[in-house]
Amino acid sequence: MQLSKQVVVGSPTEGITTLIMPTTVKDVITFAGSFLGGALYSPKTNRKIAPITAAMLDKGTQLKSKYEISNLLEDVGAEVNFSATQHHVQFTGFCLKENLTIVIQLLGEQLRSPAFSSKELATLKTRTIGMLDQSKEDTKKQALIGFLRNLYPEYHPNYRTTIEEAIKQTKKVSKKEIKSFHEKHYGLSQFNFAAVGDVNPTLMNDLLEDQFNGWENKNITTKNLILRAHPSKEMEQEIHIADKTSLDMYLGQPIGIDREHEDYYALMMGIYILGGNFSARLMQTVRDNQGLTYGIGSSLAGTSFGSDGYWSTWGTFAPNLLETGKKATTDQIENWYKKGVTSDELKAKKTTMTGSYQVGMDSTGGIVAQLLSNAERGRSVEHLDQYPEIIKGISLDHVNRAIKQYIDPKKLTLVTAGSFN
Repeated sequence: MQLSKQVVVGSPTEGITTLIMPTTVKDVITFAGSFLGGALYSPKTNRKIAPITAAMLDKGTQLKSKYEISNLLEDVGAEVNFSATQHHVQFTGFCLKENLTIVIQLLGEQLRSPAFSSKELATLKTRTIGMLDQSKEDTKKQALIGFLRNLYPEYHPNYRTTIEEAIKQTKKVSKKEIKSFHEKHYGLSQFNFAAVGDVNPTLMNDLLEDQFNGWENKNITTKNLILRAHPSKEMEQEIHIADKTSLDMYLGQPIGIDREHEDYYALMMGIYILGGNFSARLMQTVRDNQGLTYGIGSSLAGTSFGSDGYWSTWGTFAPNLLETGKKATTDQIENWYKKGVTSDELKAKKTTMTGSYQVGMDSTGGIVAQLLSNAERGRSVEHLDQYPEIIKGISLDHVNRAIKQYIDPKKLTLVTAGSFN
C-alpha cells in the first residue's frame, strides 16, 4: 500500500498541520515536529540566540524544574528532545500509548512557558563553550567551516562563523535576549507535527488542540534568500592545527540551484556516483586501489528552502600523502567531468538509493523524519510515494549534462586543515 494513503492529514487548530500514521507497532508512538524560528531568525548581531533558546527548552518550565521534567519522562519511559536547524525549531520524542496525554501536555508546557533560568543558562553556555573549544582541534570541522566561508557571503544560510566567533557570541547571549526571541518567534508559524505508531489520529489532534489552541500565530515566513554564493574560483587555503596525524580536505564549488530545480536530482545522482558510498568511484580508486586514505566521499548539500547549494568532496590524508592524495582526487574528478558516468553505474546507484529509501521507511523513526521533512518543504504527502519513481526516472543523458553544466574542475575551492609537513 502507498504510504500517503496511510497518513491522516489534519489541522487541530489554526496554524498546525498534523500527519498521523497508525501502524501495527504495539503500544509505542514516535513523533516529531517543527516550526519556523531556527538560527536564521537570530538577530544579525548574534547567530547563537536561536540555537541557545531551543537548547533551553528542556531546562525547566515555569511549573517544573529540569529535574522534575527528567524524572517525569524517566518514570513513563518517554523522551522529548529539542534542537534548532537553520530554519526551524524542532522536537522529537517517543512514548507509550498510555502516557501520550502526559507527554503532549509536557511538550506544550516546554514550548509555551520555558523558565529560562539564569543558572541553567550559565551552565548551558559553559558546556557549549567547552564543546566549541574542543572542536578547534577537529580538522574536518575546521576544513568545512573554511570551505563554506570561502563559498558564501556572511548571513547566507550556508555561511559559517568561525569557532572563535561562535564562542564570543555564546558568551554574549543573555537571558533577556532569549526571552525576547521566544516571545517574538515561538508560536504557530507553519507548525508541523508528525506521529507514527499505535496512535489514534482523533485523540492526537484533540490533545494538540488542548495544548496549543490560543498560542499566538506569529506570522513568521520562510526567509527570503537574497544573498547568493560567490562566483566559483580556483583557490586554496591551509588551516594550521598543531600536532595532528592527519589532514582533512574539502574541495568543491557552489552550484547555483536549490533542490526544487529541474536538474537537482540528475546532479545529485552524478555526485553520488562519484563519491556517495563505499562502492562509488572515489572510494574504489583513491582508497581501495591506491591506498591513500581511509575516508573520502562527495555530496551535494545546502540546497534546502531556496538556498543555492554546493557540491564538495571530502578526504582525509596523512601529511606525507596529502599532495599525492589531492592529485589522485582531482584526477578522478576531472575524469568524471570529461567522460561522465556509465549506464551500469547509474543503474546500480538507482537500486542503492531506492533501496536505502525503502529501508529508512521500515522504522517509525524513519517515517516520522520523512513526514516532517516533506511537510517542512511544503510538499504533499504523495511526494513520499513519488520519490522512488523520480530516482528511477533519471536518465543517463540528464546526469551527464548536469555534471557538465554545474561542475567546473578548473574553478575548485580547496581548504585543508591539520598539521602540514
